[in-house]
Amino acid sequence: MFYANDKDRKKIRPIFSGQMAFCGCCGESVIGKCGEIVPRYWSHLSGTDCDSWAEPMTQWHANWQDILEGEESANIEVPIERNGYVHRADAILKSGTIIELQHSAISPAEIREREIYYGVRLVWIFDIKEAYNNDRFELRKKLGNYKYTFRWKHPKKSITFATRRVYLDFGNDSLLYLIKIYPGPPCAGIGELISRHELTFNL
Repeated sequence: MFYANDKDRKKIRPIFSGQMAFCGCCGESVIGKCGEIVPRYWSHLSGTDCDSWAEPMTQWHANWQDILEGEESANIEVPIERNGYVHRADAILKSGTIIELQHSAISPAEIREREIYYGVRLVWIFDIKEAYNNDRFELRKKLGNYKYTFRWKHPKKSITFATRRVYLDFGNDSLLYLIKIYPGPPCAGIGELISRHELTFNL
């Protein structure tokens, strides 16, 4: 996670390795990790994140959190408690929309679990930069009004189980709003191409 609480419960990012703070979810001690390759982040002293949904933080996560915080005034890494469980939402917008940033693989069961937990205000952003750069994700026929068909070799098929709004991030300031996806094979679908700067989440 990129944020923790200082002794005054103010959200802070780590400045140096070994810096101490407290987890916003469980209140336990966390330590700053500030290497030269991985973005600066906090790690639980136990070595295990208290949020079972947490994934390794990447530069992609850091970039999106900076965008959402700076351009959308989003609240970043927000603990949400429901039915005795606490999970850390990647970002919550002023509108109440919850943004879930997903870089690594996720199962259909995990998608269902998160959609139930966060509710109808959830929006997914999936990182598909690798597939796009390796020509495994191909935009094909233009249908007009920025809509395209697409083909996806070796897709992240679990995305087909998402019932909330989904955006696929190409990593080049363009995203595809997913209108329809067919798991195939071949995996294909329809989406609307938008610029990151045009992206609005006020559902």
